[in-house]
Amino acid sequence: MVSLESLGAVAVSTGLVALLDAVTPITGLGVIYLLAVLFLAIRRGELAALGTALLSVLTLNFFFIEPRHTLTISDSENIVALGVFLIAAIVVGRLATVSRQRSAEAEDRARLAVAREREARVLAAAASSLLDGAGIDTQLDNIERSVGSERPGPIRVELTHAPAPGTDELAVRLPISGRPGWLYLSRELSWSKEDQRRLAEALARLIDVALERERLDARAAEAEATRRAEVVKTAVLHAISHDLRSPLTAITTAAGGLRDEDLLARDRAELVAVITDEASRLARLIDDLLDLSRIEAGAVEPRPDWCDVRDAVVGAAAQARAACGDHRIDFALPDELPFVRADPVQLERVFANLIENAVKFSPPNLPVRVTGSAGGGRVTVRVINRGSGVPRSQRRRIFEPFVRGREPGQGSGLGLAICRGFVEANGGRIALQAETDQTAFAVSFPIVRQPTPA
Repeated sequence: MVSLESLGAVAVSTGLVALLDAVTPITGLGVIYLLAVLFLAIRRGELAALGTALLSVLTLNFFFIEPRHTLTISDSENIVALGVFLIAAIVVGRLATVSRQRSAEAEDRARLAVAREREARVLAAAASSLLDGAGIDTQLDNIERSVGSERPGPIRVELTHAPAPGTDELAVRLPISGRPGWLYLSRELSWSKEDQRRLAEALARLIDVALERERLDARAAEAEATRRAEVVKTAVLHAISHDLRSPLTAITTAAGGLRDEDLLARDRAELVAVITDEASRLARLIDDLLDLSRIEAGAVEPRPDWCDVRDAVVGAAAQARAACGDHRIDFALPDELPFVRADPVQLERVFANLIENAVKFSPPNLPVRVTGSAGGGRVTVRVINRGSGVPRSQRRRIFEPFVRGREPGQGSGLGLAICRGFVEANGGRIALQAETDQTAFAVSFPIVRQPTPA
């Protein structure tokens, strides 16, 4: 109850009373001891103030009230004065203690408000990072970047079994459902155990939401992939039942006609030509199906080399003429187009498909135009025809397999899907540029540092 601080405060007060004893009545100097009681009440609380009050009464009685140096009191007025002093000291001590407690409570509330504000900023930044739709690893990295610039200081989250805090970090386990995780807090600010627990629980709930959303997205993507696979499978079966049946029927019919021994030579030659043409058509359709299956499986595996785009287009035009006849093809390709890095065989296949497609849908009296340019860091080739155009409803799906952009009865619907697969596998882009009077397919590749001439 009586500490060294109490003894020191009473001693200082006694010294002051002794200095003023000769000029001031002793009953008025008792207020100095009240200052000591007030000091101890503020510093140590009510019990210390009570002890100091009792010690002050005894000291005042012993040293300054007649008879001095004894605890007896000869004057009844002094007894009343000491009683009043003791009561006043106790009341002052009690009031000071209450004030001290309220001040401490206010400080605690202020600290709690600061802690809640800090937690709110951390959780708001973490929620924004975790719910932005990216993968969970990217989201956890975003927490460190977004919260790192905030006043609470750096924060890290890792989904690992064992903690690995830095020298200036606190490690707090995250109660995440079904997955271990750790929260690392900066030691720059004093995080209480309660603050750490509350922040870890709130972050764990956010991470649980992000993980669950990632699982749901993965399931949705898997379901969508399954659905698309079923669509492709159905389309393949449709192609086999329809597109393969037509040439097979023609071949079977022609082969049956060749059994007629009385068949004229001219008719025999026509039936042989039908078998040859339909067999070529059948072989190309099978090749397209095989190419599409490799593209869908991500197994295109191009062999990039330096390609002269002009040579690839000229070779593709020759293939198109062999397949589609002598439709006029106009070239507007600059002589000095930069070389590109691509698989020459696949690149020529792309342009052959595009030119054949353009010839197929062009009016007989209007040529197909092939233009080229270099600009914006890319080499671009456009294959243009002035046919009926692609219906607006089909433009977004024009590069999907088995989508026939114009007349449903023409083609297998695989050519443009194969073009897109080969172009993108070689690092290029392909786009439909449809206008009112013409349709163009633009193929572009990035311009790279050109090879040094030998």
